[in-house]
Parts: sequence; structure tokens; C-alpha cells
Amino acid sequence: MQATLQILIIVLSGAAVASLVLAVYNWVVNKEIKKRITKIVRQGWTPADTSLSKKANTHKVAPVINILSKLSLPEEGWQSSIVQIKFLQAGILNKNVPHYYYAVKTLLTLVLPLVLALFLYFTQPFSPLARIMLFVLLTAATGYYLPEISLRFITKKRTERMRKSLPDMIDLMVICTESGMGIDAAIARISREMARTNPDLAQEFYLAALEMRAGVTRIEALRNLALRSRLEDLEDLVSVLVQADKFGTSLAEALRVQSDMMRTRRTQRAEELAAKIPVKMTVPLILFIFPTLMLVLLGPAVIQLMQVFANKPAQ
Repeated sequence: MQATLQILIIVLSGAAVASLVLAVYNWVVNKEIKKRITKIVRQGWTPADTSLSKKANTHKVAPVINILSKLSLPEEGWQSSIVQIKFLQAGILNKNVPHYYYAVKTLLTLVLPLVLALFLYFTQPFSPLARIMLFVLLTAATGYYLPEISLRFITKKRTERMRKSLPDMIDLMVICTESGMGIDAAIARISREMARTNPDLAQEFYLAALEMRAGVTRIEALRNLALRSRLEDLEDLVSVLVQADKFGTSLAEALRVQSDMMRTRRTQRAEELAAKIPVKMTVPLILFIFPTLMLVLLGPAVIQLMQVFANKPAQ
């Protein structure tokens, strides 16, 4: 039993280390992208060719990454499918990150269970085959779902950060539109102003501004913005902007109403979280606080009763 626990600890430690490496890599990539966007929107476009150094650093591991990623990478055309959208919603714009992601997924799903099976076979030759297969299948399942869970966690955290700053962004857009700016100029200005306070939201608006500069229609760029953000409030904002652009209504008034609505939603979400606290406190109250309280209150009485019955003479 002890050997089994040791093996399970080794497997889980390997999966944890791999997920930690993936999370750190994604964090570094996001940090570099945010720094670059901040530099671009504040100082203007300053092209710097760093692709040669990156290719030189990854030249040795590129063949291994390609071999491992091909085993899990979807078929051709995944760049325009829901697979690529997942990485965009997580704020990952580097085109090489999906290959690393699926390489790690292959490593955890196929290579790690194979190594575990060989390890169990040579170290515990008399172990039942069913137990070995169970450990291998559990390791493979963990390795398959762990990268997806990590990607969902990164996407959720990024969405929460954007949701908190969205009402402030709408207020800035109201100020810009009331001062006479158009939607394009307002989006570009917001991407510069919010680069320090909320780089995630500034990044999305900066990409939308770049799409409009490249020739994409304003409606299509705004819809792409809503698709990358995975935020319902931002989708409603995009709908308001599209309707204002189509029908020529007052943009500042529509944005002001939308800002009030989003602040009301934020207040309601805070009230909802506060209302859930008593329900969430029920489980620790029953499992930890209530038994301790009963022990403190009834403990002395139980001890006295035990002493009384112990000293009672037999009849």
C-alpha cells in the first residue's frame, strides 16, 4: 500500500510540474505581450525584429515539439475553428503556443502513462495487471484534462479582470464621444489610456483598432472583439455600438445607459456573492465548528457522568 501511494504521489507530482510549467509559460507570454502593447500604444509603432533570436533559442526543441503536438493537434483548419478561439479568449496570441500546448498534452496523456507502466512493470513485477492498468488510465485521464482545466482557469481569470474594468472603459468612451471623437478614434484612445490599468481590455481594443486600420469593417471588428473577450457585458456593448452605427442614434446617450446598466449588474453580482456566503458557511459550520462547540459544551458533563457511574457501588 505504501509503494502504491508513493507511485501515485510521483505521478501527480509530474502532472503538477507539467501544468506549472505550462502556466508559467503562458504567464510569461502574456506579460511580454502586455509590455509590448503598452510600449506600442504609448510610444508608437517601433518595429523590433526579435524573431531570429526566438528561432535560435527554439531551434533545438522545435522538432520534438512538432512531433509531440501532431499527435494531439486537430486536423488542418484549426486556426479558424473553436480551438484557436479558446487561445484568443485566454489572451494567448503567439502562434507557437498551441503547438506547445498540445505537445504538453501529448506528453501527459501518452508519454507519462507509458513511463509509469514501464516503471511499475520493472519495480513491481508481481503487482496485479488490473491495478497497473488502473493507475495508467487515471494518469492518462489526468494528463488529458489538466491542460484544458489550466486553459479554462486562465480564461476565467482574464474575463473577470476585464469585467471589473468594463464600466470604467465605457465612461471613458462616453467622454471621448461627447468630445467629438468617432468610434474608431475613441477605441484607439481607450486602448492607450487603459494600457496601464487593465492591459487585457486595452489589448482587445487595440486589436480591434488594428483590424479597422487594416480594412476590416467596423461592425466585423467589433464582433471579433466580442468573440475574443468571451464577456456578455462586452457583447451587449458591441450590440449597442453596432446599432448606433447602423441607425445613427446618439452614441453618447446609449453608452451612458449601458454604463449604468453594467454598474447595476456589478452591484447585483456583489449582492449575489454576499447572499451565497451563509449557504457556503453551512458545510464548514457543520463539519468543524459545530462538533467542536458540542465537545466544549457537553464534554465536562459527559466526564462528570462517567465519573459518577464509575464510582457508583455495585448492588
